[in-house]
Amino acid sequence: MTIPPMTIQPPPPRPRRRVKPLTVLIAIVIVLICLLVATDRIGERVAEDQVGSRLQAKLGTPEQPTVEIAQIPFLTQILAQRFGEVRIAADQVPVKAKTATADLDRLDIALHQVTVSDQQLNAGTVDGTAFVDYASLSTLGGADVSYVSDGKITIDFTAPVGGQTVSGTLTGRPVLVDGQLSLVEPQLRVGGVDLPQTLVENLLPSLLRTFALPPLPFDLTLTSITASDDGMTFGLAGRDIAVSR
Repeated sequence: MTIPPMTIQPPPPRPRRRVKPLTVLIAIVIVLICLLVATDRIGERVAEDQVGSRLQAKLGTPEQPTVEIAQIPFLTQILAQRFGEVRIAADQVPVKAKTATADLDRLDIALHQVTVSDQQLNAGTVDGTAFVDYASLSTLGGADVSYVSDGKITIDFTAPVGGQTVSGTLTGRPVLVDGQLSLVEPQLRVGGVDLPQTLVENLLPSLLRTFALPPLPFDLTLTSITASDDGMTFGLAGRDIAVSR
């Protein structure tokens, strides 16, 4: 008996999957969005770097300040020439008092309601902080300043009082009164003797009048003072501030 040869049939070809037009469209949209986001981020970084470079020249800092455009997207804001918020951080900002020059160790400010003109940023409002160590404060103020504890400082002063030059030490917690430095719970020691509180309160304004607070860039004003063991932090504010680009 003869067995017929077996014939092996190849498997049928698989049907080719057709790419749906909607899938292609979605992929194209995703790619375009990624390109727009990348372009937005690159443009933002370039603008931040340009502003930081010009701020370094204006402020005289050894390192370029950090600039951050806080809100996104960047491209729509630059087209409108309006930004919701721009943050600036700078280290070692040189400032000059009447007879001395020293550094603000750290300056952090936020510019709000920012518009852009040809050569400057114009901010509707500005807020932030400046940190200054005691060595720089002593240089700018013209008197030795040091930290005690519990937010209190001492100021070693020499000042004219009643036609005489008096040297002593003031101790208290620093505050701002009408934009000028004052002390809460002040104590005054002259010649190793603690003076009566009533006398201290009367002498305090004249003794502190000669102590200069650090001048501020961009015509900012002081809003608060906080003392810590390594220096003092000043609250800052301003309105209608122009910052050269």
